[in-house]
Amino acid sequence: MAGTYRLKIDQGATLNRPLRWLHDGEPKDLTGAEARMEIRTAAGGTLIHRLDTSNGGLVLGAEAGTILIRIPAAISSTWRTFQGVYDLEIVFPDETVVRLLQGPVVISAEVTTGE
Repeated sequence: MAGTYRLKIDQGATLNRPLRWLHDGEPKDLTGAEARMEIRTAAGGTLIHRLDTSNGGLVLGAEAGTILIRIPAAISSTWRTFQGVYDLEIVFPDETVVRLLQGPVVISAEVTTGE
């Protein structure tokens, strides 16, 4: 069962959110795994952004069990303030898929635009 985590993203700022997957107190070995995540307006709604290990939006730390969520400021600056949902899935080499996290995502409006 996926854990629930509220993800807050500041519009116009770089997001580097590190996570660590522990299983029975030990880091989960993510060697050879891939990850994917989508941010949507609602479940089944409009896709706002897709992150995965191939596009660099998600970086896995192998034996350390770390997962880094990366969204550049150039991407988040194009989003409008909204509340939506996301989930994060890990795909292991044997094709087992684990939905690790899910929950609400909130985009906080940028006030300082640098213009």
